[in-house]
Amino acid sequence: MAARSKVLPVPYFIQPDHTTCQATVLKMFAAYLQSGNAGAQVAVKGEIHKIKKTINEDPKRPQKKMKNAHENFRWWLQEQFPQYEFERASFGLSWEAIDWIVQHIDAGYPVMTGVNHERVAGHIILIVGYRNYRPMTSSMDLEFVVHDPYGKFDPTLKSKQYGNKREEGGMCAASGGEIGPGQAVSLGANEVGRHKKNSPLMWYLLSARRRQDVYRL
Repeated sequence: MAARSKVLPVPYFIQPDHTTCQATVLKMFAAYLQSGNAGAQVAVKGEIHKIKKTINEDPKRPQKKMKNAHENFRWWLQEQFPQYEFERASFGLSWEAIDWIVQHIDAGYPVMTGVNHERVAGHIILIVGYRNYRPMTSSMDLEFVVHDPYGKFDPTLKSKQYGNKREEGGMCAASGGEIGPGQAVSLGANEVGRHKKNSPLMWYLLSARRRQDVYRL
């Protein structure tokens, strides 16, 4: 079966400091969904630090016991974009996670995911596409295309362009986003999951779908 590939035109932004990956990824997601919607324009123009403050301190946030809770990411997006439904999912099997990600990319929506590795205990990146996907087949060359606001941060990329070097070669893009080392990097399926200590690999994902019209019978 022929392999499929798809990459969404999601704007990229570089996180302004070491603690704003979550808010920067939310800004990327919002910028992609705006499509001329006035309410979305307000969300995109908001400062990244303001987004971080809202998801962690706003009294209306659903999860108040945990910082950077994924449920608060979902809530923030839902507040900005009521025309969409935002859904979270978690998987312990790679094929289930892969299929879920591909389905959402095919529908036109990026996927937020929580990761960690030897350089970080927790981090948020945005999956914007995939390459070499074969349905119902274990694709050894499958890659996910991701926007990492902290640069080429994953150790598998074997790069030093992250952290204080995350802006190397960076500039403003004509589309309104930015250009930086962490834009559209390729990672394997295991690298977009989360490895908790003494626990199996898990995938914690968040994406969107457009609300369906409800008709009364």
